[in-house]
Amino acid sequence: MNAANGSYMVDEATEQLVPPAPPWVGRLLQSHRDGTVLLIAPTGYAWTAAANDLRPATEDERAAYDAQVREIRRERAALYRQLSGGARS
Repeated sequence: MNAANGSYMVDEATEQLVPPAPPWVGRLLQSHRDGTVLLIAPTGYAWTAAANDLRPATEDERAAYDAQVREIRRERAALYRQLSGGARS
């Protein structure tokens, strides 16, 4: 596989039929000599995937990944403001 670090990849091995769930999208963190790669989900979860189970993410899948990252960052920033006393209720 010739994907560069930071590439958006879809791990087809994670797709579920019952209950239906789409395959996971991750950013490529590292390629290993054994042909596996380390991917990271928008939530920060990292997993190892086999290169032959991967395909490049579509534009829509990349956009959904980025939207989830932005939402997590917004939620984290709001929590930090609340914890530091910046947002009083």
